[in-house]
Amino acid sequence: MKLRTASILVMALIMTIGLASGIFAQAIQHALTPLPALKHGAVQQTTSIHPQTLTTPKGGNVPGQTSTAGTTTAIILAQDTFQRTDQQLWGNASDGRTWESDANNQHNANIFSIMHGTGIIMNAQGTLNAILGPAISNIDVVVSGSTSQFGQQVNFGAVLRWTDGNNWYKAFIDGSNLVVLKRVKGVTTQLGVIPFSAQGGVSYTLRFRAIGATLFAKVWPTNTAEPTAWMLTLTDTTLTTGQAGVRVLLQNTVVVHVTALVETMANPMG
Repeated sequence: MKLRTASILVMALIMTIGLASGIFAQAIQHALTPLPALKHGAVQQTTSIHPQTLTTPKGGNVPGQTSTAGTTTAIILAQDTFQRTDQQLWGNASDGRTWESDANNQHNANIFSIMHGTGIIMNAQGTLNAILGPAISNIDVVVSGSTSQFGQQVNFGAVLRWTDGNNWYKAFIDGSNLVVLKRVKGVTTQLGVIPFSAQGGVSYTLRFRAIGATLFAKVWPTNTAEPTAWMLTLTDTTLTTGQAGVRVLLQNTVVVHVTALVETMANPMG
């Protein structure tokens, strides 16, 4: 009898161990399996703060550095939406950078201002500059704005590779044409011109790009789609780097409204 009872207990113990092994075998195997080693140079997670990027639909108005799954990612150098409290001068842009040249000079406090989310230039005659962002060679500048009227000695434009008032490239509209100029050591030369009719009080978006020795320019009414093709493509090797921004030529009766400016790195590959 004792032998039979002992046999039954042994069999029960064997069955219990087998059942437990079946239940925990997968977990035990997973725990004992070593994690795969990372390949040389691989990382599990990266965190990037700079530079700032902006993602827009492919073919949108902001130029991109790379394209993935129908979107483009642009590396922003500087930008201003002008969405801030009314003030004299243009102060700090929406990206935190400080406007330079005439736009932040105390002597121009009655000329440059922010009003109702717009950059205003008024009460002036002659040429004025509003410069923003770092000096760089390959750059794409997009600026939107309007003038109250066009006419002799009135234009609205963007500059790049600007170092001072005597050295820059400028693309501008004057009511009748889109023009690209260069100024080197105080001497101004027209590089290209194409007819473009513009009206006072209408907002236009001007895009000006420099890649190496090549300059590109186009303009369109802000409330319409951006043209696919560049209107002017020019070559000049004189200026190689500099800042970018807005440059206007005014008469006392003219008021300029600037609503947006974005400067991004231009991709030499496209």
